[in-house]
Amino acid sequence: MIVRVAMPVENNMLSPHFGHAEKFLFFDIEDGKILSTEITPTPEHMEGSFPEWIKSNKANVVIVSGIGPKAVEILENSGITVITNVVPDKPRKLVEDFINNKLDTSYKEVCDHEEHHHHH
Repeated sequence: MIVRVAMPVENNMLSPHFGHAEKFLFFDIEDGKILSTEITPTPEHMEGSFPEWIKSNKANVVIVSGIGPKAVEILENSGITVITNVVPDKPRKLVEDFINNKLDTSYKEVCDHEEHHHHH
């Protein structure tokens, strides 16, 4: 079975915030091997637009550092596993850590999620 992992990236690192990423990397993994990698620019950011878009890209797992509770809810209700508080690193290393069940999820976000600052 192929597992499709989605990850928000910026500057070739895991983006610290899900909703602010300009692009996502999608990794297709089968039997512990990365079959393919795809970089896709994100849609316009609106309430629920990223989770819906990830769902339409057939991802099974999302690896993120910081993500709002609403986005997690939408993703999980769509049957997508969300791994949060992942310490930012190079995407490929994180995917390999994911395959080996070694992801470091000790990341603590510095920004407070109760306050959403939208810069447009």
